[in-house]
Formats: sequence, C-alpha cells, structure tokens
Amino acid sequence: GRARRCAAHRPAPPRRPRRAPPCAGYDFFFLQVLLTPLLQPGSADVVFDTLSYSAGPLPEQQLADSRLEAPVLVLYGEQDPWTPPARVRALERFAAVQRVVPLPGVGHCPHDEAPGTVNPLVLDFVRACAAR
Repeated sequence: GRARRCAAHRPAPPRRPRRAPPCAGYDFFFLQVLLTPLLQPGSADVVFDTLSYSAGPLPEQQLADSRLEAPVLVLYGEQDPWTPPARVRALERFAAVQRVVPLPGVGHCPHDEAPGTVNPLVLDFVRACAAR
C-alpha cells in the first residue's frame, strides 16, 4: 500500500545551507525540501497513488442525492488554487444548499487558515438549523 511505500522512502531532511540564494521568491532550502523526496527511488509510484486516489464522491454527486435532507452551508476560500470559485458558486443550484459564502484572502483550508471567521459562521448556521 501507499503508506508502506511512503514510510520506506522517507528521506532524511536536507541540511540547511549556510547561505540560501533566492530563487523566484523561494529559497534554496525550501526547494530542497520539496524536491529531495521526489528524487528517491519509488517516489513516482507514491506521487501517482496520491494523485489518482479518489476520496469519494464529488460534492455535486452528494448534493444531488435525493436522500439528503439536511441543510448545507458551503464556505470556500477565494484564494483556493484547486477549487474554481465558479464551481463552488454553482453549488447554489442544489436545494439543500442554504448559503455559499466566499472567504476573501483564504485558501484551500478555511477552517485552518481562518478559524476566527469560519467557526462563527458554522455556529450561526447550526443554531439557525436547530431553531427551525
């Protein structure tokens, strides 16, 4: 499995160079941290497994399921590089979706990046649902 390969090919962390020359906004150490694991034997298999792994149904598939009766709140980071905002806004077409809220300046993990914004929105939504 993937977990065994990942553990078997985990390289030692690279040593920080004394002087890291800048390279397009990233320092040499950062590039080493990203590149070194990819140069290890078997790393191509791990990357392929990761990229081809399915985490389950798409949100559109779940929201189209007629058995879904719970109201849905969608929060998304406007700076998310992997999820196009138009695709998220299109979720409003599903009956269960009560609100779609863009979070300016936030990326792919709003709950980690902006808990002070996300948590109150979730709590307000849950309270409103409970009051119905």
